Amino acid sequence: MALYKFVLFIHILAVIVAAGVTAVTKLAAGRRMRARTVGDALDWHTVLISSARLFPLCLVAFVLTGGYMLSVIRVSVWSTGFILAGLVGVVLLFASGTYLGMKGRGLKLALEGIAAKGADQPAPKLAPPPLVVLLPTVNAGIALAVAYDMVMKTESVAISLSVIAIGIVLGALAAPRRPAPAFAQTSAAPVR
Repeated sequence: MALYKFVLFIHILAVIVAAGVTAVTKLAAGRRMRARTVGDALDWHTVLISSARLFPLCLVAFVLTGGYMLSVIRVSVWSTGFILAGLVGVVLLFASGTYLGMKGRGLKLALEGIAAKGADQPAPKLAPPPLVVLLPTVNAGIALAVAYDMVMKTESVAISLSVIAIGIVLGALAAPRRPAPAFAQTSAAPVR
């Protein structure tokens, strides 16, 4: 039973790491949008990309630790709603993360191209595609819905998948309607 408790700890630790990475990526994205120079925008984008690399590791940890715990308590994976909903959530989060990662790499290349001409140039006005704005909050909705399903241990597949769908809808409704405005550069006169 000691191994089961250790694996449960790793499972919960993955939740904590994923939450921390979410906070760092949200901060980095906001700072990137408000960067004054292309060098600053690239620096914040690099922070975002490097921290986001932990998300797939968290998903793997969820699946492996969850699989082990299920093998110990001998629960059927395909007939239990909360387990199937958890797997669906992992697949959706992995697909979303892959898409966001591809878009992030494209932005990095564009910023590097601009920075090659001088990192102190004014940062470009960034207008991400609507799906890039939408997916982070949808991902949060999926994660919360999966957590709800796991806590409630709902047996019904239909109810558990409905909870995931509700999480997606609530995440989409919570998404910003437009990206945050870029930081306005002011030219204040020196105080004498």
